[in-house]
Formats: sequence, C-alpha cells, structure tokens
Amino acid sequence: MRLIMIRPGIFFRGMAMGAADVVPGVSGGTLALITGIYEELINTLGGITPRLLGVWRREGFVAAWQQGNFTFLLTLLAGIFTSIALLARVITWLLEAHPVPVWAFFSGLIVASIFLVLYPLTQRGPVQIAAFCAGTAIAVLIALAPGVSADGAGATVFFFSGMLAICAMILPGISGSFILLLLGMYQPVLEAVKNGQWALLAAFLVGCGLGLLSFVHVLKWTLQRFHDTVMALLAGFMAGSLVKLWPWRVADATGLNDQWFSPAGYAAATGEDARLLLSLCTAVIAIILVALLHRLAPLHNADSRWQ
Repeated sequence: MRLIMIRPGIFFRGMAMGAADVVPGVSGGTLALITGIYEELINTLGGITPRLLGVWRREGFVAAWQQGNFTFLLTLLAGIFTSIALLARVITWLLEAHPVPVWAFFSGLIVASIFLVLYPLTQRGPVQIAAFCAGTAIAVLIALAPGVSADGAGATVFFFSGMLAICAMILPGISGSFILLLLGMYQPVLEAVKNGQWALLAAFLVGCGLGLLSFVHVLKWTLQRFHDTVMALLAGFMAGSLVKLWPWRVADATGLNDQWFSPAGYAAATGEDARLLLSLCTAVIAIILVALLHRLAPLHNADSRWQ
C-alpha cells in the first residue's frame, strides 16, 4: 500500500528533476535534494548490481523488484521523461522571453536549498568547511570555463559526452546540460533529438547508462563513510552554481560564454529593463516554494537508511 501511495509524489518529483535538467545551469540532482529523495535515489542506483540476479533466481522476480526499489526508480524516470517531453518547449520559451526573472527564480531555489542541505549536518568542523569551499570553487571554475564547438560529432563523442553529462547531472549544483554546453554538445544533442538521429542518441544514452551506474557506486560509497563532508561538498557545488545562474548576464556572439552585469549595468548594456522588482519577487517565491516542499515531502534526505 505504501508503494502505491508514494507513486504520485515520486512522479511529480521526477517531473521537477526533468524540468531542471532541460535548463543549462540547473541540476536535476539539486531538485532531488530539494524534494528529499536524493539519498534514496543514490542508494537505489547503487544497489543495481548483478547480486539482484541472484535474488531473482533464489526468491523470485517480486523479491528482486522490491530489493532493487524499482517502483521508486521507474516512477521517478517516468516523471523525468514526461517533464522533458511536455515542459521542454515551455521552459525554453520562458528562458527566451523572460530570462531575468526565470534565472532569478532558479537562483532562489538554489539559495534556499543550500541552507536545507547544510542544516541537518551534525559535523560542521574545518573538514566540512573546507569541503564546502572546495565544492564552491570547483563549480565556479566550471561555470567560468570557456565553451567549445563540436559540430559534426560522431557516435564516440556522443557516447563520452553522455558519460560526463550524466555524472554531472546527478550532482547537485553541476548541470549536465551545462557540461554539454562546455563540451559543445548541447546543440548537437538537441539536433539529434529533433532530427531523429537514433544511432547518435543510442550512443549518448548508452554512455549515460554506463556513466551513471559506474559513478553512482563511488558516490554511494563516499556518502556511506563521509556523509556530512560529502553533503557539505554538494552544498558547495550548489553555491558555486549561482555564478552561472546570475540573472543579469549576456552571452557573447558565440553563445558559449557569458558576461556578468549589475542590474543597472545590464539595463545599460542591453537597453532592456532589468526587471529588478519582479526578479526579487520570483526569487522569494522560489525560496518559499523550497520551504514548502521540504516541509511537505514525506521522504527526507536526512532520514535515509544506508546499506
């Protein structure tokens, strides 16, 4: 009964993750943290090993399904893919038509989430502070890294791009779509989806699958042994990502690099309204939304049981 009851909630969390993954600079892992399912997600993915085949042979399919927590995983994936299919165009349009308040909203999500990640930690010593600072620095360096172009990329490039992007996608604060931008693969992947280039998409998805199942074991192992330090590092990733989410920025002629402005400087440089008041309102709405999601979420990261 409990599995049936949590399906709608997990599905909508998946939709939130899918919507975030479409946006360069926003991580689906961040939304998993915000909605309280991050550690269960890592635990579930880390549990997908050949050992489940042994459980299937000894105890049957149902036992293997339950031990693998596949109801949770498939419901979440269904939400992610549904969101990408339904909301990608809406989010793209919002970013094109109203970029400043939309980026301010995402910034508010991140700011609120940093506090929610750090608040439950029981260890807050020099090691955790250093981890937070290191995570911030890494994310800032990634945000400031110059992008490249990868026009005409083949299946091999798609494969390794998928491996790198999925590893970033599962880390809060580091966006998989932004990593694709840095690699010059964001537009080629979108074009492959648009044009139905199935061989390239298959290579990309295989890379995603192998990268995810490999990296998640490392992440699970570190969370088991150094939980608070790793969570501080992830919070640092989120803090550093605010550089990439700054609302008042303008891309250069290539579309690969950004220039940052104050609200007044943005208005002077672009001739457009900085929309400061609206942006502040959307950021506050995002902070309130995160607080409500955290309060209403039946599953919380701090309550997960690690195996």
